[in-house]
Amino acid sequence: MEKLHFVSGFPRSGSTLLCNLLNMNEGFHATPTSPTIDMVMQMRKVFSHNHAYRNVDRLEEAQRFKAGVKSYLHAYFQDKRVVFDKNRGWVNKLPIVDRIMENEESKVIFSYRNPVEVFQSIETQYQKTIMMENPDEANNELAFTTLFNRVETFVGQNFTLMSTPVALLEDALTQGHGNRILIVRYDKLCSEPQETLDMIHKFVGEPTSKYDFSKLKQTTFENDAAYNYKFLHRIREGEVSYSPTKINLPKEAVERIQKRFEWITSRVENLK
Repeated sequence: MEKLHFVSGFPRSGSTLLCNLLNMNEGFHATPTSPTIDMVMQMRKVFSHNHAYRNVDRLEEAQRFKAGVKSYLHAYFQDKRVVFDKNRGWVNKLPIVDRIMENEESKVIFSYRNPVEVFQSIETQYQKTIMMENPDEANNELAFTTLFNRVETFVGQNFTLMSTPVALLEDALTQGHGNRILIVRYDKLCSEPQETLDMIHKFVGEPTSKYDFSKLKQTTFENDAAYNYKFLHRIREGEVSYSPTKINLPKEAVERIQKRFEWITSRVENLK
């Protein structure tokens, strides 16, 4: 592995399409939703709290631990050159990545879609599969009882499916990592795929190349059945096309979503 980068962002915002597009380049390897971050953070947890370490000086042992985690990442992706590991949790973990990799070269591609459309996409699939519970619904039925309950469930102030990636992005920007985060708009990815991929290539320091989108194939696979098909990870092969959401939301629901994500919407949608 020569380079390690990350894909983060909103759900239902084209990250699966983006990863499959990147995989068209033989030098790139983009993952489906990946457990790599969980492995790294669990190793950190064991190093921090396991009783077997109680008689050692963790400050002295830290260098060996970092080297071990770095070796794990290199071994895990040993046959890949440029890796794009997909998980929403990476966006504000660059300080940990930097310490492990001993450089500040990793970057994050953050996929963005208008938050109202994100919720519309979630709600559309919820209605299509209404005979099956959302897995979270079993633990908190009231959170899904009405449309407005579902809005709050996904956009509320606490860490939720839609709120979490935005909160992590805000934290990363606050930490001063904005120059290492590229926000990619779903609509632009679909309407200007070559230009968007050229931008990503330049951002990660790779020469641009011509993509033949008629040869697009699904190369990342996720078990959608695990979530009762509430969150599909499928692409249309052989084309790059935008999938508009058709479900209509009450004005109050739209305003709630817009208000909740006002800062990122104004920041992103004013970009050229």
